[in-house]
Amino acid sequence: MVTVAVLLFAVLVGLLTSVVPGVTAVGLFHSLFKDPLSQFAVSPHDPPEGSKPAPDDETWDIRYHLGGNSPWIPKVSGTVEGGIEPPAGCVVDQVHMHIQKANTTLKGELAFANDWDFFMSDPSARLENLVSTGPYAGTLEAFATGVKLRTRYEHLLDQALARNQTSFWASGSKRVVETAGYFGAGFFGLVWKQLASLHVISETEDRGGDTLTAGKTCFKYLHNADEYGRAYGYRKWNKWREVYLPAIVERLSKRNPEITFSQDEVYSMQELCGFELIAKGKSQWCDVFTRGEWEQFEYARDVLHFYRTGPGNPYSGTTGWLWLNATANILLERPAEAGPLFFSLYVPASLTAQHTHTLANSHFSASVHDGDIIPMLTALNLLPPQTPRLPTSDLLSNRTFRTSDLVPMGGRIILERLACPAPQGCWDKAEYGYPHMRYCEPVGKEHYFVRVNVNDGIVALPGCDGGPGRSCPLGEFAERVARRGKEVGEFREVCGLPRDAKGGIEFLHQ
Repeated sequence: MVTVAVLLFAVLVGLLTSVVPGVTAVGLFHSLFKDPLSQFAVSPHDPPEGSKPAPDDETWDIRYHLGGNSPWIPKVSGTVEGGIEPPAGCVVDQVHMHIQKANTTLKGELAFANDWDFFMSDPSARLENLVSTGPYAGTLEAFATGVKLRTRYEHLLDQALARNQTSFWASGSKRVVETAGYFGAGFFGLVWKQLASLHVISETEDRGGDTLTAGKTCFKYLHNADEYGRAYGYRKWNKWREVYLPAIVERLSKRNPEITFSQDEVYSMQELCGFELIAKGKSQWCDVFTRGEWEQFEYARDVLHFYRTGPGNPYSGTTGWLWLNATANILLERPAEAGPLFFSLYVPASLTAQHTHTLANSHFSASVHDGDIIPMLTALNLLPPQTPRLPTSDLLSNRTFRTSDLVPMGGRIILERLACPAPQGCWDKAEYGYPHMRYCEPVGKEHYFVRVNVNDGIVALPGCDGGPGRSCPLGEFAERVARRGKEVGEFREVCGLPRDAKGGIEFLHQ
């Protein structure tokens, strides 16, 4: 029998505010699933209305080119054949912009904006809050996520409830805590507060390495102590924007010569496509731009994340290793001892889940930010880039690092521990005239493996995929994490923290 331990990172809430005066773009929490609640939501496999830029192509889905600003989508490229079901014989045993009115009439692709209203009423009050309306409503998606995971890991939930091991965590953000509540209602039921304990982890610098939001406690990164601080990604992002945006500005200005568009305004129009899709389920802003222009926008988002929190930033692996190491330590323990369920929800959110066959524990670490998911992937070296850099002068089309299918709104990364039976040798004596006499070796101990589920697509870990379903043997996984810890450096030292600061995560236990 194969058991699976799952650790789940999920982007449950997204927030983006444009830096352009008079133009505001807001991203909100969303995830979408094919589950019993699907009748209340748009299918993740059907492109929404108003999302097919010219030229019309039925196979082209804009949600895969919004750089993480889209509703949830399943990962379809670079995944292992066979889907997300455990390999044969195995089971899961542990689961860890608003354009102000102008005195002119817009023409061409922008004509619709003459009568367009901002998709959110009273934005000053609702900005940075969980969306509660529409087919991709954050409240619905959080609840649906809980229902889907309860369906997938119900046997582990039953064990966790029997042992009263149902703690989960959220970072100290209002929308994150609210998201965790809706998730808890979907996973545990409407009386979740009677069954589970939600622990809120503050996002203050004094937590050191004992945090869900390491980017906010790494002093040198947070305060731009060197060129690779949090501003590094934005500098690279601006360089690419200066390459691709002028041609779009020129195209739109030809149809509207009386208006002077800035690059910031055009970029914010592109952001509005994804944000309005999330709030309303459709957006005419998506039709303003061509397919090539959307791929340029996607690349801008990839450049930003690659150099801000991804493989292009030397702080990324260090901050992401904290959660990865804490998770690896739990995966090495027996589910009956450590617990089967470990969920961490981040805002824009990652949901961490560990599930065990014996379900001694269910842990939910609820809600931090998508900027905390990408560092974990960097620490794991799951998607090593073909080149050490993403150029900012030309679009690199052949790249594995794509934020669109890594961290869409509601995105999730799950590490599953698989418990699989040891190979059993059998033979018969047919050659001696006894064809019906068959002998088999005694069944040996179970072998354990780890596999990575990225938005419902199984991704093989490079250099460690010799197990069932291209999973990674647990021992080799632990060695990989330990080796990566030495390569990325000790958190306190790299981040410039005092030696008495917490050097790692201590709260991730039942």
